[in-house]
Amino acid sequence: MQNLNRLTKAERKFYLSIPKGIENAIPARRLTQITGMNARTLTACANGLRRKGFLIGSSKSNVSGGYYIITNDQELNSTVREMEANARKQLQSIYALKKGWRNRKKMKQ
Repeated sequence: MQNLNRLTKAERKFYLSIPKGIENAIPARRLTQITGMNARTLTACANGLRRKGFLIGSSKSNVSGGYYIITNDQELNSTVREMEANARKQLQSIYALKKGWRNRKKMKQ
């Protein structure tokens, strides 16, 4: 069991509200009702917990979408694949912004 003493109040509430295993994943909408937190706070809690070494899984699947505690390699890999895909999209946006800025600067010269 992880040390819950090092968590913020919101992180502790989030962690204690999510089930183990992807088959029991709890949708963000339901979790907002249970915890009283908004979706942005839920995301911040999940990411904060992950940075502290807690095995927080998430899925956007319609069947088993939501947050859960990772219990096996398959659940870990599923969460990591989704996170990596999101990271690639973010990097594409960053590169496009930089390119747009360089082009703008060239046009002004």
